[in-house]
Amino acid sequence: MKKALILAGLLLLLPACGEHKSGLDEGVCGGMDCKPRRVSVHEAEEAGHMTLASWRKELRRGVAERPNVRFENLSPSELRGRLGEAAKRYDFEVVAVRLHRPRQLAPEIVVRTKHYIDLTRAAPAILRRLDPKRSTSGDRTGWRFEGFYFRAEDEHGVPFLIVQNFWRSNGGGGGQWARSERLYPFEHA
Repeated sequence: MKKALILAGLLLLLPACGEHKSGLDEGVCGGMDCKPRRVSVHEAEEAGHMTLASWRKELRRGVAERPNVRFENLSPSELRGRLGEAAKRYDFEVVAVRLHRPRQLAPEIVVRTKHYIDLTRAAPAILRRLDPKRSTSGDRTGWRFEGFYFRAEDEHGVPFLIVQNFWRSNGGGGGQWARSERLYPFEHA
């Protein structure tokens, strides 16, 4: 009887223990017939390098295409203050803040947490606070920065979430990448 109670108690704890890593290991879908494919650590690191390189390229392209477009940047101190407030509120560590200057400011922010799902759920609010958008008729206008790159890493420094945008170029836009379906902060196809 005692062994049965111990075993039952362990079985109740297992799902809670697995929850910590499950957000990272569930995988991503590829198409309509979704059979999730796990993203390896190497693939996640490669995605981090590739998305950053692509983002930087788009920033340079924007300067060449539309050098006179102006953005109402937050000051570096205001951006860092808002980031510090978000870090306290949502329990993450700020690893790096780089302020690129393709023409004006384009922040590259890297954060680290053990709370993957919580950060993912909070990401839209965090990003609205760090890169606020004026009320305009379109999604491509009214942003404070010409580009914004936000990368969240697990406690080992491996990316699990990347959101980036670039608005100066004629084909301005952005994207998101996540290590599993549950880790996407915005709807995606």
